[in-house]
Amino acid sequence: MGKKVAVSACLAGKNCRYNGEPKGNPEVMEKLEKEGCEIVFFCPEDACFGTPREAMDLTVTPEGVKALTKYSKADRTEPIVEYAEKFFEDHPDIDLFVGKARSPSCGVRTGKLYDEEGNLISEKEAGIMAAEAKARGIEAVDDENY
Repeated sequence: MGKKVAVSACLAGKNCRYNGEPKGNPEVMEKLEKEGCEIVFFCPEDACFGTPREAMDLTVTPEGVKALTKYSKADRTEPIVEYAEKFFEDHPDIDLFVGKARSPSCGVRTGKLYDEEGNLISEKEAGIMAAEAKARGIEAVDDENY
């Protein structure tokens, strides 16, 4: 068996994006299958908040970077952190994390970071779950770079 790979479920075509629309990446899925990878799917946002749901942004707050809903500014950070911690505890042998680019949860190096006024600060951030993968020393890439 090849590598054990954690993959954002939306990349396989699961309609778990905030708006319920598909955003699959068949090229990544085909490549993982050809490499004989064992795939474990995840989606912290769907698991924690359901689909559809209000979109989120990574936002710098006085308490640090948070995942806040775009309009109501509800803090969604802690449920995503808890999901990520449990996911990696349940799957301690993950070799690679493939996240959906630009996701505030799963983007690895493409997450957008805003200040509290909504001004874009950076487009090179790790989402909440991707940051947990990286903190655990797991190789992590955005789907667009795999």
